[in-house]
Amino acid sequence: MLFIRRFHAASALANYAHVNLTLFSKANCGLCDKAKGVLSQVLAEKPYADIGVKIIDIDEPQNKEWWTKYCLDVPVLHIENTKNPGSLSKIFHKLDVDQVKHQVQDSQ
Repeated sequence: MLFIRRFHAASALANYAHVNLTLFSKANCGLCDKAKGVLSQVLAEKPYADIGVKIIDIDEPQNKEWWTKYCLDVPVLHIENTKNPGSLSKIFHKLDVDQVKHQVQDSQ
């Protein structure tokens, strides 16, 4: 007996809807601007459109903790699956589209 299961894009959306991206950035940072562009490209693709994204400016006074942690490392991207606590992965400095997609897929 052969079973065939159709794959629907909605399945991927449901999976990625539990992924949150947090980009730690600051003003006057060329790599940060490029990282934002990479995230825009990734999120423009249908399977990734429902991913939650937050951008944190580490120069803001309320983000002192992150400035202390990442002042020399921005941009830093946190990738976390909210259904899997402890699933945090990070990308430092240079982001590229394929790398971000791969990390999102691995977060499942």
